[in-house]
Amino acid sequence: MEPLMEDEEFSLREVVLPSLIPVVPEPELEREDGERRRGRDVIIAVDHGPNSKHAFDWALVHFCRLADTIHLVHAVSSSFSPSFVGSNVNSVKNDVVYEMSQALMEKLAVEAFQVAMVKSVARVVEGEAGKVICKEAERLKPAAVIMGTRGRSLVRSVLQGSVSEYCFHNCKSAPVIIVPGKAEAGDESIAFDRTLSVCKSPSMAEFAELEAQDGVRMPWNIIPVATTKDQPIDSEIPVSAIYTPLAPSTPLLPYAPLRCRTCRSVLNPYSVVDFSASTWGCPFCFNRNPFPSNYSSISDTNLPPELFPNSTTVEYLSSSSSSSSPPPVFLFVVDTCLFSDELDFLRSSLFQAVDLIPDASVVGLIAFDSLVRVYELGFPHCTKSYFFHGNKDCSKDQLLDQLSFFVKSPKPSSGVIAGVRDGLSAEDIARFLPPASDCQFTLHSVLEELGSSQWPAAPDHRPGRCTGVALRIAACLLGACFPGSAARIMAFIGGPSTLGPGAIVSPELSEPIRSHKDIGKDSAPCYQEAVEFYEKLAKQLVHQGHVLDVFASSVDQVGIAEMKVAVEQTGGFVVLAESFGHSVFRDSLKRVFQSGENDLGLSSCGIFEINCSKGVKVQGIIGSCASLEKKGPLCSDTGIGQGHTSAWKMCGLDKSTSVCLVFEIAKRETADVVLQSQINQFYFQFLTYYQHSNGQTRLRELTNGFDQEAAAVVMARLISFKMETQPEFNPQRWADKALVNLCSRFGEYQKGNASSFNLPSQLSNFPQFVFHLRRSQFVQVFNNSPDETAYFRMILNRENVSNSIVMIQPSLVSFTFNSQPEPIPLDVASIAADRILLLDAYFTLVIFHGATIAQWRKAGYHHQPEHQALVHLLQSPRDYSDTIINERFPIPRLVICDQYGSQARFLLAKLNPSSDGNGPFSGGSNVFTDDDIDSQLAERKEREAERKEREADFRIQEEMDSQKEKEPKAAVSTTSSCRKYVNDDNATFLANLKDHFNEFLNASMDEHKTCFKNTIDKIFGRTKEVETKEVESRPPL
Repeated sequence: MEPLMEDEEFSLREVVLPSLIPVVPEPELEREDGERRRGRDVIIAVDHGPNSKHAFDWALVHFCRLADTIHLVHAVSSSFSPSFVGSNVNSVKNDVVYEMSQALMEKLAVEAFQVAMVKSVARVVEGEAGKVICKEAERLKPAAVIMGTRGRSLVRSVLQGSVSEYCFHNCKSAPVIIVPGKAEAGDESIAFDRTLSVCKSPSMAEFAELEAQDGVRMPWNIIPVATTKDQPIDSEIPVSAIYTPLAPSTPLLPYAPLRCRTCRSVLNPYSVVDFSASTWGCPFCFNRNPFPSNYSSISDTNLPPELFPNSTTVEYLSSSSSSSSPPPVFLFVVDTCLFSDELDFLRSSLFQAVDLIPDASVVGLIAFDSLVRVYELGFPHCTKSYFFHGNKDCSKDQLLDQLSFFVKSPKPSSGVIAGVRDGLSAEDIARFLPPASDCQFTLHSVLEELGSSQWPAAPDHRPGRCTGVALRIAACLLGACFPGSAARIMAFIGGPSTLGPGAIVSPELSEPIRSHKDIGKDSAPCYQEAVEFYEKLAKQLVHQGHVLDVFASSVDQVGIAEMKVAVEQTGGFVVLAESFGHSVFRDSLKRVFQSGENDLGLSSCGIFEINCSKGVKVQGIIGSCASLEKKGPLCSDTGIGQGHTSAWKMCGLDKSTSVCLVFEIAKRETADVVLQSQINQFYFQFLTYYQHSNGQTRLRELTNGFDQEAAAVVMARLISFKMETQPEFNPQRWADKALVNLCSRFGEYQKGNASSFNLPSQLSNFPQFVFHLRRSQFVQVFNNSPDETAYFRMILNRENVSNSIVMIQPSLVSFTFNSQPEPIPLDVASIAADRILLLDAYFTLVIFHGATIAQWRKAGYHHQPEHQALVHLLQSPRDYSDTIINERFPIPRLVICDQYGSQARFLLAKLNPSSDGNGPFSGGSNVFTDDDIDSQLAERKEREAERKEREADFRIQEEMDSQKEKEPKAAVSTTSSCRKYVNDDNATFLANLKDHFNEFLNASMDEHKTCFKNTIDKIFGRTKEVETKEVESRPPL
């Protein structure tokens, strides 16, 4: 390298670090002054490599002090410039480079504050790394410059140059500390032992951090490899991954990805790059691929963004994407078989939704009761609609003929009619699906005129509702006008379908709606036909690329169990509420069209593909997608969910859409104990195409780790899938068997000593998750309708691990005067009178006030200025719950209750009843649970033995009494009554009462029995006399 020139200018850009890092105050150090009191400036050179991170960690532990300020300097070379994206792709002015560097700096700054309590300043400078570092050292005059090495050999350092060597010889303003890499420091010799025995497992917080970064979590971070003779470790909890395609926020690379010529995988940080030969090796098929000419300047110091070590998730701009994409389409399908109040609530929410729709969007409206009405919103003069019979299915050709699409233009004689390009005119399409800006007034007028069904049902009949026909007509209309575009059918349903295809029950009220028992016994007459109808509808919508959303609000079932296949395969939303006026429905519908920080990030027309290493096969996906039936060597013979394919279609997806991929690890003839070979590294690459292609590559090495939360979520999805597809499946027995097998493999136990059982820290919480899973609504269908069970499982199958684990095991947070909000055990012992609890069960949020807090609130203490602490305590759980509500979809139900109140059951139903029911948590009521069966049986047997003992004592006493009755009369006459005293007429009433009281206390047991017997005889004797007199006084018939 050339020596540093004094007058050389560098382009630089300051990095704005997150505001979450508080400013570290200058410490008050007694008897210290000068440099130690003021703190020092320390420069740390960072990049995206592991050796740089090792030097950063060394500096925090061994060099930095509390008052220091570290300056993070990242040098960016500007020589790499692909010809198709311009000459400044690696310039500091490029947003892609800056965002990647900013993410790196933010992570390091947070770690510096957490570990060493030091503040950080970050800067990205364009230029040669050695010159940049020396220039920054001259500017800051730091106490030291700390940097790592790239681990090059002596020959490569001489030929290519070394940044550390350059700084060592040319930095005159500060001492240079060069931290050797891990391999140079001697860690390589113990890497094998650490992997096998003492390698520390990531905590659940670190797993959650990885999920936030890359959107993927896997139960097994050790890939279990079994031989053909042994039972595989993953027989109960398979090797799987829960992946959220749109979760990580990544910078957009403005060029197309570089693909392998053989397997079509994308260039990634785990590719083996040969800079001298300008080739890269694919980690999946091991094929060598040449770099194109625009990558000619690539080197180990000049890498493209997709080869940065932390670029495990990158996003590319598709070269085939057009500048004018079709607008989003919203087709509302409204049920009018509602009460007037419910229809008013629905109309009000639709007005709000229409106002939130972007003006460029396309809108349509269909209403139905026993007939289907398709409104022509492009006709502004009056309300115009076309009627269809609710008992008959309708094809696309019949629909187009009925709607007069070919009056002005002739109908094509052959081919598929699909959109403007294939047979339809834009003018005809705009009649029924116009832009929202053109039909605002017409749509509002139609909604105002929308009334309840004009065909009232008979007293012993249900309303005629043709839900299936209405959805079929909506699908055919979108398929003919906007095929392959971002279109959503939003159905608002208020009751069960009773007419036409897709009906779930007959109109007669004498026939009940199917239950879980009816479905299990195959005694639901309409269930199978309705499921088949919605399976065909799902195939049609998937082929067209459209989404079906269902918003159901009714106290009765509406058919969610039958519509589940159509909603799930198209990636649609489902919201289930009690009324259209409930906040769950109202706020959830508003959230769909909301834009800003908490928007859902709606995307459409997605295709999901996967590439795996050799020895790994894909069994299938459980989640919101549909199979594209792409066969290949990656497909396993055993299918789970949407299986036997390596590509899936995701018609609708958002930031929270997650899929569960299940893999199969090929068995080997001999077990591999040595894990240092390249064979034991498995690679997974997930490719998601929607409007531009997204590629993610994840390396899962054989490190010692087990993600308990991900394992519990995978188990819940598998149980839900098996319960729906296998009628004889026993979920409790399967979960218990999986837990027992897992504990027997990894637990430690001394025979004969039950207290010696111990699980590793990686598995310590997994039995607790299984305990709550067995009690959850996904396994226990009792007291839930088929619609509710289908609703719960659909939400489970589309949410990520963090949200799904809350559904399985709710979280409980305590709010008190003396401490910050903290999580507490999910147990009744956590309830206290002076405590507020917040239960998050995902579908329900419960704010529970203790008895003392409730009394203070009812007394109005929080309105008095001297009780601001109580005001803050009452407001804290509300703010906490508002944060959860703003981030969640569907919107959860909020319940605010008091201890001993009726709605406290929402909390008590989720708590572990460790008390006997007589404590303060229940107000004296009994708590029943289905757990601890053995202890309950033992208690029941003990109570039965006590009852038999009391009965035996009673029989003995009866025998003794009967013997006394058989004694001679003289003996009997000796026992007199307990009442011997005769009232004195001259004494007062209180004196006579006192004498009788003393007489009663001093009487013997035999005298009391005699008195009681005489009293009973008198009572029944008088009753007989009265009855005899009444019979004698009756007149003859």
